[in-house]
Amino acid sequence: MSMNSLESIASAFREATSLILSAHQRPDGDAAGSLLGLAAALREQGRDVYPYIHDPLKRDLMFLPGSSHICNELPGDISRYDLVVMLDCHESSRLGPNGDELIRHARKIAVLDHHLGEGLCSSVSVECFQFIDPQASATGSICLQLLDLLGWPVSKETATCLYAAIMTDTGGFAYSNTRAETFEMARRLVEYGADPFFVSSSMFENRPLGQLRMLGEALSGMALYCQGRFALMQLTPEMFKKWGCDDSDVGNFVSYARSVEGVEVAAILKEMEPGQISVSLRSKHYLDVATLASEFGGGGHFHAAGFRISGKREEVVAVLRERVSAYLAQHDLGPVTASQVSVQEGR
Repeated sequence: MSMNSLESIASAFREATSLILSAHQRPDGDAAGSLLGLAAALREQGRDVYPYIHDPLKRDLMFLPGSSHICNELPGDISRYDLVVMLDCHESSRLGPNGDELIRHARKIAVLDHHLGEGLCSSVSVECFQFIDPQASATGSICLQLLDLLGWPVSKETATCLYAAIMTDTGGFAYSNTRAETFEMARRLVEYGADPFFVSSSMFENRPLGQLRMLGEALSGMALYCQGRFALMQLTPEMFKKWGCDDSDVGNFVSYARSVEGVEVAAILKEMEPGQISVSLRSKHYLDVATLASEFGGGGHFHAAGFRISGKREEVVAVLRERVSAYLAQHDLGPVTASQVSVQEGR
């Protein structure tokens, strides 16, 4: 049996009686939903589960069943657990500052992810299983496939978490990674007890006023470059302080930039602390932003990626404009509409 198969991970789950479930820092709905959904299913099978994520969940994810059980510190004795599971990432650095320690002391490792990359197993000496499927709509959908292989029932708690995971990474079933099987999984999860209205309203209709005020300021300052094909938003330390927001409040802002007519690439620069910049990238059709992000040490998906960088914001903007322009130059840009020219244009 291949160690890069979902069947091998199912076997590891059957054998393990104690597990550490981990997901990437600054967790989104897919990371948190996958972790909490599997945690609930494992506990229902009598397993000892330690759910670990370095950062606290965003306020719009606290509705997820079991969210209050997530630990933000590693357990005292990692080696006593049979299996360490990495979800929605495949590099120890993505787990946060304690990621290397977790992997170093693991007795056995399993990786479930849908991001592009080679994975973790080639760099560790312990037994390691991984299933990385870039074609999967979300890590949550992989988790449902795993439960099917295991033959374990899906409770309402697990269904709610996995539904939230899939809905997050498909943009509410609207992104290009939404396929017929995505809707079939969603249908099943609703049958198991997930409430689409409850999940959607909890995640998208429960926003603090300061977040919307900050979005308005960010949209007012948005600039278009590359003949209207590249939309750029910038969030400064002063804006975060002014509106009382943090990184978790602005994760979806970049989608507004991508939604502008004629835009192919959108980026948002988030500078919470001076000189420490997080960049989120999105593309609409043909540009691979994961490759672009990799030039700066980041990564992600074809249409959604990001990276972190230290430096002056204006210098990062200049370099990013140059690289995006080079990528776009490889494609026929076509005509620019009048509505695009009316928005602030950088030259």
